[in-house]
Amino acid sequence: MAARDPSGPLRGVATLLLLAGLALLLFPNIGAAPFERAEIYFMDGARSMVDGGDWLVPTYRGAAFFDKPAFTYWLMALSMLWLGPTPGAARLVPALAALAVVLATLDLGRRLFDRRSALFGGSLLASTLAFVVFGRVAMSDMLLTLWSTLAVALAHRVLGPQPRGWAVPALGAVLGLGFQTKGPVALLLPGFAILLLLWARRPDRRALTPAGVALGALLFAALGFGWFALVYHRLGPAPLEHFFFRENLERFAGDTYDSGRPPWFYAASYVAEGLPWSLFLPLALWRLWSEPGSRFLAAWVGLMLIPLSLSHGKIDYYLLPAYPALSLLVGRLFAAVPWGRLERAWSSGALVLSAGGLGLLASSPLPFPPEWLPAAAAQMLLRVVAAGLALACLGIAVAAPRPLRVAGVLAASGGLVFLLLTTFFLPAFAKGQPNRAIAADVAREIFWRQDARLLLCRDPSRAQRDVLFHARVAAEQRCDLWPLAASREPYLMLLGPEESASFRTIPGYREVSVHRYLPATALTFDGLAEPPEPGEVILAANYATADPEAERKRKKGYRQMLKREQAEAAARDGR
Repeated sequence: MAARDPSGPLRGVATLLLLAGLALLLFPNIGAAPFERAEIYFMDGARSMVDGGDWLVPTYRGAAFFDKPAFTYWLMALSMLWLGPTPGAARLVPALAALAVVLATLDLGRRLFDRRSALFGGSLLASTLAFVVFGRVAMSDMLLTLWSTLAVALAHRVLGPQPRGWAVPALGAVLGLGFQTKGPVALLLPGFAILLLLWARRPDRRALTPAGVALGALLFAALGFGWFALVYHRLGPAPLEHFFFRENLERFAGDTYDSGRPPWFYAASYVAEGLPWSLFLPLALWRLWSEPGSRFLAAWVGLMLIPLSLSHGKIDYYLLPAYPALSLLVGRLFAAVPWGRLERAWSSGALVLSAGGLGLLASSPLPFPPEWLPAAAAQMLLRVVAAGLALACLGIAVAAPRPLRVAGVLAASGGLVFLLLTTFFLPAFAKGQPNRAIAADVAREIFWRQDARLLLCRDPSRAQRDVLFHARVAAEQRCDLWPLAASREPYLMLLGPEESASFRTIPGYREVSVHRYLPATALTFDGLAEPPEPGEVILAANYATADPEAERKRKKGYRQMLKREQAEAAARDGR
């Protein structure tokens, strides 16, 4: 009888603690954040499935939308059916997928290395900035990362030293789910790793039985192409041509909205968004290149980077499927490499850099006006925690940097700061923004005048996303607003103060509500470096309404207008 590994229960507890820690970063206030990136496409498509009952054809702004396959929409729609049509319900899907990615990474790490290296790799992944951020963003990329990592772990079961026959059908099913989530890229990215495994060892006939291969191919075809076949049966070839040629081939070879970025874009993205562990990747590559498992991971990431870097369309989250492999590489450095003078000096430098960043966070003025910040107690808590973590980093850097201490303090630093930001600061920013209030005003206006249409020329706060999801009204982007506002057709308009002032001569014109906002770019790296000034947006209408609330709002808006004009006149006199 084989001896039982006494460390097994402890590692099981460590895995549970790791998943619980990641869940603590992913789930608090997950529905309170503003709409980010491409979330609105998925959220609107999923909600339209729930509202309209058509689960075959995704829609965006009321029109069929075939930029992505349907699997992500289905999962988000199911979540909305159970939990209600909220952003939090949609974001639950990538959050759960992120937890599953960590489990798949642990499994792959155990097969390539050992349990200790796997646990370090999973812990580093769960505390990587980009991974945690995109685990809270309702898009398909975390699901793609799950299928890619799981496919490689299953391929290792098929092609490894102890092949498992059941892994072949499972691999076919996972590749099919990946194709149904993102399309051809879901075969390309794990396909590189599978080719490397095939090159390293000959397939074992015990795993590749004819029945297992046939079942795997059938599962892949059914799960990967079933939806495409149904769409073709209903709508013909046009949706498939749009997806495969425009969304995939043109995104790779043509000029798109995300084109023009240099070939080294992904290296720079990983350095910034893979913090704090991206600081250790060069050292890991240098120290681990002679190890077969590490060479496999490095080669896999390198092959993934070739098509990503050659593509004309480059976005930072396209790199997300590479993060499990990169985390296992760096985790192996912490778990298995004897730390000598080089490793201690390198980690001391990383700790000092981290301490400097935490020190800036503790001492610098917060970048937003008070309306977009939480209570003073939460601000002070962030400063105290950041200062304490900075001192801890410096203490370990000056003393004796050891793998577990360095990994622990850096993971705790990133995790605690991220938790405070998502618990207090992100909800406060979203509450300070007017987007949901604008959506509520639009919904009320449409209730009383259902034929009214919403127009806007600029949308710096991205309010139209909230209006679309919460009020179910699609805004029209038009800059020739004057003739439309002066027409007899009923229009709602999102305007700047200058536009609203020029429209007051139009008979029937009224300001529905006035709001202050910060540009949505305030939450980007550029916005944090140079915070933008608050602005004003006005929801206006060119028609009368029977809404009894409208007269109260009109009087309030008139008083606000007088105050603005008086303030502007005082400022001119002061100059």
